[in-house]
Amino acid sequence: MDDNIACELEPAQGARLVDRRRAAAYVGVTAGRFEQLVRDNVVPPPVLVDNKRRWPIALLDVAKEAVGSSMPALPAAIVDATAAEARPCERDALPAARELPDQAWFEQRASFVQRVRRSLLSGNEIRLLREFKVLKQNQISMYGYYGSFEALMVRGYIVEIDRKPPSSRPLVTYRLTAPGEQVIAALKDEPVI
Repeated sequence: MDDNIACELEPAQGARLVDRRRAAAYVGVTAGRFEQLVRDNVVPPPVLVDNKRRWPIALLDVAKEAVGSSMPALPAAIVDATAAEARPCERDALPAARELPDQAWFEQRASFVQRVRRSLLSGNEIRLLREFKVLKQNQISMYGYYGSFEALMVRGYIVEIDRKPPSSRPLVTYRLTAPGEQVIAALKDEPVI
């Protein structure tokens, strides 16, 4: 978290709107983690002002409390060591070892992984695998964050090798794994209509 940004926000909290970077600093997480919290509905969705995403500080206070309460407690020695460091705005220091996600998030992810592993390939997953075949490449880049790609990663058919900003709709590069190449080789070509 950038303490200078967080300090800028302290005096005028009211109905002030902030961008993603400042909102993430205010909540106390990185910008990437902040995007994940928005997707997981821990942080409220942004409002659009002149086609720009902004978060009201008043709503971020609730998210800040949720983030703080979901973090595990640290041993007293670590807390004392971090409290001894001087920080801007003279606020209590959040120990660096505290990190989301919480237990509920892990349970949700475990449920997703189990569901994917028990199910057959979906039509979307097959269509995405065909993209590799059509392009005759073992690596493709796509915009956005798609559940079908996530399912293919759980199955072990692709891996994410690169992600470029913005976090809301990143350019993500995926590479086929050996099992993924075997599945693509087994796919029949679509009939031409």
